[in-house]
Amino acid sequence: MKKILFLIASALALFTACSDDNGEVVQPAKRTVIVYMAAENGLSGNAQSDINEMIQGVKKISKYDNLIVFVDRASSKEKPFIIRLRDDEKQPADTIRKYQQDFLTSDSEKIKEVVGWSMANYPANDYGLIIWGHGNGWVIMNETQRAIALDNGSNIAKDEGQWLNIPDLHSALKALPHSFKFIFADCCNMQNVEVAYELKDVTEYYIASPAGIPGDGAPYETIIPDLFLYDDVQMYTKTCDDYYAKIDNENGHLPISTIKTKDLPTLASATKEILHKIYEANTSINTDGLIYYYSYRPSEPNEHVMYDMNDFLLRHAEQADYDKWLNTFKQIVVYKKMSTRWQVLGTLVFDFNVTEDRFGGVSMFIPLERYNHTTYNYNEDIKKMAWYQAVGWSELGW
Repeated sequence: MKKILFLIASALALFTACSDDNGEVVQPAKRTVIVYMAAENGLSGNAQSDINEMIQGVKKISKYDNLIVFVDRASSKEKPFIIRLRDDEKQPADTIRKYQQDFLTSDSEKIKEVVGWSMANYPANDYGLIIWGHGNGWVIMNETQRAIALDNGSNIAKDEGQWLNIPDLHSALKALPHSFKFIFADCCNMQNVEVAYELKDVTEYYIASPAGIPGDGAPYETIIPDLFLYDDVQMYTKTCDDYYAKIDNENGHLPISTIKTKDLPTLASATKEILHKIYEANTSINTDGLIYYYSYRPSEPNEHVMYDMNDFLLRHAEQADYDKWLNTFKQIVVYKKMSTRWQVLGTLVFDFNVTEDRFGGVSMFIPLERYNHTTYNYNEDIKKMAWYQAVGWSELGW
């Protein structure tokens, strides 16, 4: 019996540890974080500086953990590649894969292949995903202007080309062998309840800002160590705190929040209930002065389309109904950092005041008749998002 137990223990040891070239026992990674850097656009010039920041940040994580970065920049001399960043002064960025052909980072099959390959070759107990690049939340403007991962397609540093929409992103991530501990979107306007709801079954936590982010993105030298903290609360609070601590070009701070995704169906039910009460009471919908985060064109103020979810319901619901909904909201939006002003690129005017009671840190689309006469028909586009059905907008006449 002792001999059998010894053989079993030996066999288990083979499956739980391996040796490197120096004979050192290497334990399985606790976490592999994958960065999907879609930089074949106007942000191409920011890619290397962020990689350099990541190299500084990786010095503070365990050597048994993995930071894998997929890079596609606007360069005719360079094909997409994947690097592993390590605390190694001689070779901090180890190229682990070179693609022979260029491709669109906005292709959902490609993001599935890149992330899937990284998972297979750098397995871990859990995984994180950083989405790096341009973003405009759930908004689907047309067949080539949609959501995230803009790829110029011509290796030119211009913000034009093909985008990836959120339902297609979800399909790609859902097909992977593992879900994520977190998805951190370092892209503009990505903390929408519509996006979070779409991704609820592929990640435990969703970290993003509802606002436009600085062009140089997150302070990765501090955020990378945060994302490798294994206490969930410490992980997302420090990530939000350290991003918020960065001062942007307008001497402002980025509003940012974290959503615990598994309870989003509960929030959807609570939101459906309160919306029905608001609309069935024929409450006049007034968006003047509400906190909003996105406006497609400064010359068309009617295209404000991402209103703060909490601010909208606080204004329009009865107090008792709002208090009940807020209790649910606070259980799902587990952390937020409020800012009264942040960097914008001319598409948003601060004609509103941000206060603690109004700020929810998550935007929500409110169908309005005026959107039938704007550049893009957002009332139709929202129907492509699962949140639209979950909260019963169609039942309310939209």
